[in-house]
Amino acid sequence: MPESFEPIRVIQWATGSIGKFTIDTCRKNTAFELVGCYVHSPQKAGLDAGEIAGVGPLGVVATNDMAEVLGIDADVVLYAPLLASVDEICRILEAGKNVVTPTGFTSIRDEQVAARIGAACQKGGVSFHGSGIHPGFSGDRLPLILSAMSQRIDRIIVYEVVDMSRVNESWDMVEMLGFDMTPEAARANPPGLLEVMSGIFFESIALVAEGLGVEIERYEKHHEFALAKRDITVDLELGTKTGTIRKGHVAGQSFDYRGMVGDDAIIDFRTRWKMGNNLEPDWPFDDPWYYEIIIEGEPPLRIKFTCGAEDGHDSAAYGLLCTAMNCINSIPAVVAAAPGVRTQLDLPLVRAVNAFRPKSGHATGQ
Repeated sequence: MPESFEPIRVIQWATGSIGKFTIDTCRKNTAFELVGCYVHSPQKAGLDAGEIAGVGPLGVVATNDMAEVLGIDADVVLYAPLLASVDEICRILEAGKNVVTPTGFTSIRDEQVAARIGAACQKGGVSFHGSGIHPGFSGDRLPLILSAMSQRIDRIIVYEVVDMSRVNESWDMVEMLGFDMTPEAARANPPGLLEVMSGIFFESIALVAEGLGVEIERYEKHHEFALAKRDITVDLELGTKTGTIRKGHVAGQSFDYRGMVGDDAIIDFRTRWKMGNNLEPDWPFDDPWYYEIIIEGEPPLRIKFTCGAEDGHDSAAYGLLCTAMNCINSIPAVVAAAPGVRTQLDLPLVRAVNAFRPKSGHATGQ
């Protein structure tokens, strides 16, 4: 996008780990302009969005008044609350704002939800797109791209491995993900987000299956956990706070999500979240953060990617940045799309927008 073009006007909805990166990107990249910011917390209302994000004042005041923020002239809302609300999404769409979100919705399997969001898109004359990193890239777009080299596919396996001790989330999120539970509580009551996460990952599996022309007969999920051998200190909220996973409490999570045909898991997502090492059991994944896509078939294909882990950078923070940027860089295609729910299969190739910056520091046009 050449710099002479009008920037895309963005409203950031919620200022958590993803929202802060969106605000910072709008500050740095002339292809985007932050024009509004919605927050749920009354304590954040009235503050400058840039100050909330820790990047300095930007002249955009955050509000927790939904009617006020939806009255702002904007092209798109980057919707990134902790938990998504279909009611909120529909209200935003009906107000004539395109929506991009990392909260799931890569494909919408619930027919009633799909109908509601689709109707809201038509009423507002806008589009809706679910994008993130997994789902939204690693589990769906990247396997589909890799599949172009396949003659035969027997199974697709996607690994997500994350050292959660540098997760940079809030303690509330850490607990919602099931960490620091006693083993008895974890066995009796699996993490509250498991059902939500299952639905999100099953959407991603469905998208891959649709793209490859195969029909999933049923979906399965499996959860295991590992315990801390000692107290583990974890970084929270971009390193501004810390928390403690207690010895003998849950410090590792293994989630498997499977798309089944007969007795075969033909699309298999395997997530391993660990609060560092020294766990029991200690799953054999040592890299701080990576994704690996395996296509079993002819030819056998395998690709692994990470960022920051090898050069000493905070790979967890980079993972959040990757998630945010996959949303942000999809915005031009979503804004240009015809009204409706748009998946990865509907959009053109998503690519970096106005991102090349030579050593002079000036971004180049795309």
